[in-house]
Amino acid sequence: MQTSDEKDRRTSDAATGAPTLDERMGAVENFLQQLVVLLEVEPELTRENIAAWIDLTNRCASAHGLQSLRERAAMEQLCSRVLSIPLDIAQATLPA
Repeated sequence: MQTSDEKDRRTSDAATGAPTLDERMGAVENFLQQLVVLLEVEPELTRENIAAWIDLTNRCASAHGLQSLRERAAMEQLCSRVLSIPLDIAQATLPA
């Protein structure tokens, strides 16, 4: 019988390895799919709304076994890079 500590350690080990290229590309595709859905339904998008939506969908996917820990780690890494662009840089790229 597997103890809770053994399960936690195995889960942690699976999540700590660097995501593969396929997992990273899957995260990019998943991110874009979720963003498109959000764009269709949310009239006032903010960085916080996007992050909250993606967190919610990731938790649901993980809870239903649709996303592995490594896939979730890849998505979290992608989101942290994409959603952490400083506001001054984002505003500088907007047309005047």
